[in-house]
Amino acid sequence: MVVNLFNKGPEKAPPVLPEPVLKANKLFIENVEKMLIFQMNSMKTYFDIGINQLRAAAEITDLESLQDFCKRQAEIAQTVQSKLLNDARVMANMAARFKTEMDNLTQATLEETLPKAA
Repeated sequence: MVVNLFNKGPEKAPPVLPEPVLKANKLFIENVEKMLIFQMNSMKTYFDIGINQLRAAAEITDLESLQDFCKRQAEIAQTVQSKLLNDARVMANMAARFKTEMDNLTQATLEETLPKAA
């Protein structure tokens, strides 16, 4: 005797999770996706900077090219520092937006639920 679990079941199954939990999960996933895409793009930029530095180092053939390479290091360091600060700012803003969205969802859920509980 085989029990077919996929074809049988209640026609109108109650939701497994309450609507606010589903909304919170969706909001969480959307924000994680945005943050991961941002981080992957940032990592690509840092990777490109690193590869370009390796290529530039491989081009050093004499004292003059070494001096030129060393002079450019301050510019590269400034670029990386600026990018790191900007990336940290963007990530902090993303986190703040996520917190605000979750706070709004929580507030809306409480406003909807508390009158029903009273």
